[in-house]
Amino acid sequence: MTPLKIKLLAFRGAPDAVFENADMQIQKLIASENYVLVDENPDVLYFLSGGSEMPATEVVTPGRFYILIGSRHNNAWASATEVKTWMNARGIPSLLLDEEEADTRVVLENFLKVRTALENLNEKRTGLIGNVSDWLISSAIDAKILKEKTGIELIQIPWEKLKHFSEYEPSATFLKSFDGHNYIDLHDTARVYSMLTDAIAANNLDAITVECFPMVKKDGVTACLPLAKFNNDGFPAGCEGDITAITGMMLGKELTGMVPWIANTNKVSNELCVFSHCTIAPCLVDNMQIKTHFETGLGTAVEGDFKNDVITIFRFDNTLSKAFVATAKITGRPKSPTACRTQIEVKLSEKEVELLRNYPLGNHHLILPGDCAGLIKLACTAMGIEVL
Repeated sequence: MTPLKIKLLAFRGAPDAVFENADMQIQKLIASENYVLVDENPDVLYFLSGGSEMPATEVVTPGRFYILIGSRHNNAWASATEVKTWMNARGIPSLLLDEEEADTRVVLENFLKVRTALENLNEKRTGLIGNVSDWLISSAIDAKILKEKTGIELIQIPWEKLKHFSEYEPSATFLKSFDGHNYIDLHDTARVYSMLTDAIAANNLDAITVECFPMVKKDGVTACLPLAKFNNDGFPAGCEGDITAITGMMLGKELTGMVPWIANTNKVSNELCVFSHCTIAPCLVDNMQIKTHFETGLGTAVEGDFKNDVITIFRFDNTLSKAFVATAKITGRPKSPTACRTQIEVKLSEKEVELLRNYPLGNHHLILPGDCAGLIKLACTAMGIEVL
């Protein structure tokens, strides 16, 4: 993990005494191996005194995210506040932290993860197999925006450029991974897995999103189970050609090491919110069963009981300018025949319900086990994405 670069700031001509013990102050917040003091190109602006506003502006570059740290001593917070205002006016994303607050250490630890995640996303390639599904009218991200905001390159692969799945041998690895669940014939599904694996290798992809329905309609076979296995193995794989969702899945993987579950919003009310979908990674569920795909009754899909009780729900808009992020507790794991196979019921706050009902960013939301909201919100701030 690359150390954070910290710039110490004080009034011009400040004596050495102002900088004494700065290292000791910093090490209360972050381990010594995780930071380095620099004069230029910092990640963190550490204010030691008033009068440090102009020196701070001289090391700030538009288009980057900065953490500002101040304290009540020597007018350091006053200086940091002025610089924060200056950065806000210029659209430079930043976060102002108090040196003396306990949460500051957690935020800095999370920022190390966020910065590493964003560095890892840069130059990654995600494949769109087919097109964005017709009904996802709010989920297509322009390839230029995706590249500018995340560094991810979008590679579109038309169905006609792929060999038909029937030309592939069933993947033995795929079949073995579902031993004990093969009362449904999985050989065609295993061929789809082979086809997608070949496409990933041929195009040097780091993630995929698949327009599934053309294959379902034509051949009666689905991609749900192959996508579930990819996600289970840590390779982000989305469905319906949803570019917004796969972007969040890639970020979630880099931040937490887990690929989020992509899920429909089936119901949103103050009493109950329901999410469901067919491509959840088997590692995220208990009592897994292989069922047919919900909408068509064809192919294969995953049904199971989500393991964790506490989850994080998030979604971006299709310009990567806004995000919904919430932590929730699962209150039920239904098996409704009128929704996709894996289902959860959750309780959200009144504000969160209001956002999902009246100001939604789209249908598909991403779900991670545990409380990852702080980490995701910090990543959004670093990317210049407004958290609603």
